Amino acid sequence: MVFWFSPYTVADANSADNKTIRDAIGNKEDWVSVPYNQGINSLMAHMNTAYYHVHGKPFCYPTTAVSVTVTSWAGAWGTWGSITEVIPADTLTDAAFDLHWINLINGDDDGEYYIEIYAGESGSEELIGCTRYWQDSSFFGGITGNTTKRIQIPQQPSGTRISCKIYSEAADASNIDISFEWHYYTS
Repeated sequence: MVFWFSPYTVADANSADNKTIRDAIGNKEDWVSVPYNQGINSLMAHMNTAYYHVHGKPFCYPTTAVSVTVTSWAGAWGTWGSITEVIPADTLTDAAFDLHWINLINGDDDGEYYIEIYAGESGSEELIGCTRYWQDSSFFGGITGNTTKRIQIPQQPSGTRISCKIYSEAADASNIDISFEWHYYTS
């Protein structure tokens, strides 16, 4: 293998050849591909993506509307509940995006909730993350609880549909309102 560098050449974006030093280092336009494939991105792609992962402009969804209500199945920790769309397909379309925070508001019942986060079209959703939420209305002085929780999910391709399913320790069906805070990878 021959390594050489010329100041007059620019590496192809995300070159996977790794025949030259510039292939491994990459160029300033490189981004980590979505979905992620190990070993095919340049060092610059990883640096750009890490920088914008931390510093991308944050947004909320729903934007100027109420949060989406998701309902659990009746019965403590019932597994028969449905998956509810929170972010429709082709809504976040400027670039690949990342969900960083989930806002959980006004759970019907005191106690513990378990929330699953899915990506994909209805009927073919794939689990991409989960979190837990605990509510005690007496702790909040009789006001129903709300919290914002940090979540860690894989970067999602532009236009991906996001849905949630909840489980509750309550004996009856429980509702909780959900919204997300997210950012694009190019801003």
